[in-house]
Amino acid sequence: MFGAALAGFSRAAALDPSWPEPPQRERQLLDYLERLTTLTSNKGKVRGRRLRSMLSSLSLAALGPCVEARFCSPSGRAGSLEPRDLAGLAAGRNTGVAALGKVVFSLASSDHMAFTFGLVDSEETCWPVMVYNSAESWGVLIGDSVAIPEPQVKLHSLTHKDQTIEFRSIRVDSPLLLIVNGKRQGAACQTAASVTYRPQSD
Repeated sequence: MFGAALAGFSRAAALDPSWPEPPQRERQLLDYLERLTTLTSNKGKVRGRRLRSMLSSLSLAALGPCVEARFCSPSGRAGSLEPRDLAGLAAGRNTGVAALGKVVFSLASSDHMAFTFGLVDSEETCWPVMVYNSAESWGVLIGDSVAIPEPQVKLHSLTHKDQTIEFRSIRVDSPLLLIVNGKRQGAACQTAASVTYRPQSD
């Protein structure tokens, strides 16, 4: 996904050097990926005693409705979900389980990026979570407990202009799918769908 986008921006810039948007978008995306991988490897600079203290307050209560027998998962499955560490998740949709952890950093969404935050589980593994279709007013705070029902894991490996980037992430199509501090998110957290058209002069 990211590799194709970067290649597309580079190709567009080569075809029309006078068009400023493609190189700007390319730089924005590279900056985002660089910040994301740095924050993830550093656990958002939350370390040592502070991280252990944060994780000590992480409990199964943060799963909220995920533990209820009548819980309906994103896949349509009915029944409670089993908590699973990030390292135990497979690529793709992880049916019947929920990822659980603490927020250690966030990257506010822009016009072209998903709202992204870092999730650290009880084993101190940190992965970025990319939340799409979130309202500008929505977000999570460092220290929040977040459960992700049936997490969708993405594997990223790309090389662009001699720069190699590899990481795993969790994709969330809507903040309505998240459980934050044991609670479902309200309808106002999701942005309404819209279509933007921008004509380009010859």
